[in-house]
Amino acid sequence: MKIDQKKLRELIARELPSLSPDNLRREENVFFVGGNLPERQTLETLFESHYQCNAALFHLTFGDIDSFNNGETLARMIKKNFNAYVVGRLDYPAPSHLIERAYAAGVDILDIPLTVFDRSGYNGRYAMDEQLRAIDCARSVFPRWSVVSTLVAGEEPSCSTVAGIDALLALEVVPLVTLSGRSADHASEEVSGIFAHLHAGWRGKKAVIKPLLPLIYLTTPFVPTSPRVGVRRFIDIIDDRRLLATSDLRRILRVKEVEESFESAGL
Repeated sequence: MKIDQKKLRELIARELPSLSPDNLRREENVFFVGGNLPERQTLETLFESHYQCNAALFHLTFGDIDSFNNGETLARMIKKNFNAYVVGRLDYPAPSHLIERAYAAGVDILDIPLTVFDRSGYNGRYAMDEQLRAIDCARSVFPRWSVVSTLVAGEEPSCSTVAGIDALLALEVVPLVTLSGRSADHASEEVSGIFAHLHAGWRGKKAVIKPLLPLIYLTTPFVPTSPRVGVRRFIDIIDDRRLLATSDLRRILRVKEVEESFESAGL
C-alpha cells in the first residue's frame, strides 16, 4: 500500500463521521453498526444491503456498560448471519468479563481507542492508565494482533502520535490512525509523516492488518499499490477464509475452555 496525497487532503477537508452506538451506516464495503440499535430492524437493513453487495467488514460500536448486552446480541447476530470479520469498539475501559463476553459473542478484533498519547494533553473521559489496562486485558483474551487502538492525528503534536504508534506496536497492539478536523492546522507533510511512520511500524513488526484493510482504505490516505486480479485475487480470498475460520475455531475452543473451567469449579 502507499499514501495517496490527494486522498489525504480530501480526508483532512471532510473529516469522517463520528462513530456512535446509535447509528447505522454503510460506507463502501464497511458496515458501521451502533450497539444500541434494535436487533430485528438492524438485521433486516444489513441483509438488504449485504444482498445487493457483500460487505467485507462489520464495525460494531458498543454503547456504555449499561447497554453492553444489546451490543453483545448484535455481535452474535452478525457473526451468525454474515461471513465477515467483526471489529468491536469499546470507548471505555471495559472490565475483563465484558471483554471476554465480547470475544465469545463473535468480535474478531477489539478496538479500545486511546485517541491521544500525550498525557499532558489527555482530556478523555477515562484515565489513560485505565484504557491501557483494558488494552492489556484484551491482549490476554484475543489472538495476537487482534487488539487495536485508534489514535487521532491532529489532536496532539505529531511526535506524540508517533510515540503512541511505537508504544502500541511494542505491546503487539495494532495502532490505527484517523484524522480530526484539527489536522488541517498541521502541515500536510507533517500529517503524511505520521502515516508513513505507521506503515513502517506495521511492516517492521509484521503486524497482522489484512482483516482491517477495508477499514484502513476507507478511513486513511492509504491505497493499494496494485489491484488484486486473477490468481492473486483468488489466493487472497482463500487466505481470508482460512484466517477467518482459524479465528472462529480459536473462539470456540476458548469459550469451551472457560465453560469447562466454570463447571469444574461448580459455578
